Amino acid sequence: VFGMNEPQHMLTKLYVQLQDLSESLSVWTKSESFPRPLFIAWDTAMTACHMTDWLWASKQTTRDKLSKKFKFEYIEETISGREKGLAKFQTAVREAFRELHICRELANASKHMRLKSNDPDIRAEVEWHEAKEAVGEVKVGDLIMNLYVFDKEKKTDVQLIFIEAAGYWEQLLKGEGLLAKDAALPPKVIPANQ
Repeated sequence: VFGMNEPQHMLTKLYVQLQDLSESLSVWTKSESFPRPLFIAWDTAMTACHMTDWLWASKQTTRDKLSKKFKFEYIEETISGREKGLAKFQTAVREAFRELHICRELANASKHMRLKSNDPDIRAEVEWHEAKEAVGEVKVGDLIMNLYVFDKEKKTDVQLIFIEAAGYWEQLLKGEGLLAKDAALPPKVIPANQ
């Protein structure tokens, strides 16, 4: 879609969403009439979760590397074999890295409202904290939005969950040789003299 056709493009999208989330939550950014950070957080969770789809769909050589790394077998020759392989890959990364399990829960809970198989240990909450001093666009007494994930009773800023997830994907792509300079997305403007 729009020239995005490599797993590393989805990783780039994840980094852009992390930056957008950080900026939208910043006290230096003017407040809007709608809760932009909530929408960006949902989109970020979906991107982190769907990296599996992009990796699995990219190339047979990639599928072979991933099935070897995560120690499962799949049948390349049939659609159902590749679909079962994708499910095994998704399960493997969620078991290997808790933050990706959390991202899946956030993405699916937001997308489907409720799932039959949701994890009761994970919940996402908005907390409002009163500003103690004026800074940026905030005045003393204003309530500032903060987004948290509770995993059992462990409370974590959602941005940290997404940063860890992005780091996991970056390390996996690097480790498996799936990042390539010639596959980078082009800039918005390509100068005429190039």
